Parts: sequence; C-alpha cells; structure tokens
Amino acid sequence: MHGSKHPRKSEYGFLGISRPPSLTNQVAKRIAAAIDEGTFQPGARLVETRLAEMFRVSRGPIREALKTLETENIVVIKPGRGTFVAAPSCDDIEQIVAVRAVLEGLAARAVAANRNKQELGQLNLLCKSMCDAVKRGDIAGYQQLDWRIHELLFEFSKNRLVIQSWQSMRCQLNLYWRGRINNLALIEKLALQTCVLVRCLFEDEPNEVGDIFRSHIILANYEVMIRPIPEWLKSYITHMIDENQQIHRLQDEFTRAEAMSRKSETRKTG
Repeated sequence: MHGSKHPRKSEYGFLGISRPPSLTNQVAKRIAAAIDEGTFQPGARLVETRLAEMFRVSRGPIREALKTLETENIVVIKPGRGTFVAAPSCDDIEQIVAVRAVLEGLAARAVAANRNKQELGQLNLLCKSMCDAVKRGDIAGYQQLDWRIHELLFEFSKNRLVIQSWQSMRCQLNLYWRGRINNLALIEKLALQTCVLVRCLFEDEPNEVGDIFRSHIILANYEVMIRPIPEWLKSYITHMIDENQQIHRLQDEFTRAEAMSRKSETRKTG
C-alpha cells in the first residue's frame, strides 16, 4: 500500500534507520574528554549537580553517563559515598602494558609498511618539539607531545580494531601516568628513545619495527613503574634501543625536518 507510514519489512526483519547518539552517550563522551584533558584529576569526586550545570543537562543523563563510564573503568561509583575519577594502580596498569605493547607493535608495523611521508614528517616534527620541551625543562609539554606521538601512531595505522582497542585503554593509561614522571634525567632518556622509535619507522623493515616498539613499551613502562618485568613477559622483549648510535642521525633528521617545514611555510605565504 502506497503512502504507508509503517516501517518497511524485509525477509530479514524491519529495515531500521540508524539513530543519532543518545544524550547519555554524548554526555559520557564529554565527561570522559574532560577527565582526559585534566579538568578532573584522578580520585576527584564528580558531583552530579555540578556536572549537570557544567554540561547544561538534567541529572538523569549525567547519572546514566557515569554508569557507562564505570563500565569503561574511567570512574568508580561508591554506594553512599559518590562517584570518583578512577585512579588506576600499578597492578591495573601492569595488566594493560602487555596488551598495549602488542597493539602498538601492530600499529608501528602498519605505519612502517605504509611509509606515508607526510605522516612520518608530522611525527618527526613532534619529536623535535618534544626534545625542545625537554631542553626547557617543560615536563608537562614533554608529556603532551609524547602522548600525541603515540596517539598519532595508532591513528596512522588505519587499523580500526587496533584503534578501538587502544581507545578502550588510553584513558586509564593517561590517568595513571599524569604527573608521575618528574625525573628530568629519565624524561630525557625516554624522549630520546621515542625519537629513535620514530626514526625506525623511516628506515627499518616493518616486522622489525613492530618488534622494536613492542619491546620498548614493555621496558619503558616497567622502568617508570620501578617494577621487575614478569618472566612470562620477557619473551616479548626481542629488541633493545641503542640511543648512542642514533643521536647524530637524529640531529640531522631534525635539521632536515625544520628545513622542510620552513620551505612549506614559504610556499604557503608566497
């Protein structure tokens, strides 16, 4: 019958129309983003009335959004006490490290295989900015740039499942590491290692790049946590980074990247 307002049904059932994200999901994403950006610190209490005012919604969607975030381990709801931003422990992060190492190894392998010059150039410039921040003693700047490099690595992998898996754990990692790395000597070492990793994306064989990234994630995380690496996890460490052999090559690469950036800016303004 023409003009029927009833949904059309196929042999597989009703042909539905995709719905826009619910208000609860939108609010959950905005609260998670605020936590990720540092608006709410680990362990901070989240008051529903204040969140409702902040996001200009009623308390109902706020309450449901917090329940959603609890299932993602971003907040903790304590009956009779309130809702708090999660404060992941070393034990929590230790469970995540092995998974992250494998995922980042896969992402790095994909990026190295693709070798998109524009993407690699972007990572290289971020490395230069990160090292400049370390030289200034800007610890917060270092952490933001280092985090951005790893975020882009996953994005550039273009592997949907790897990206989704990373997104499911990234907030917990960010909450744990925020403000924990304050030793400038260690930061200098980690920054150089990150630059060496990015350098590998330019030159090394993709499978080897994946192994290098996986090994580094395990070694670096356990060094910062000041914990011994479990025996079962040691078999995942197959490569070590030799920073000393890379320093001069990195400096040359930074100089080349700066020259390319200036040339690009000249073209835009010319």
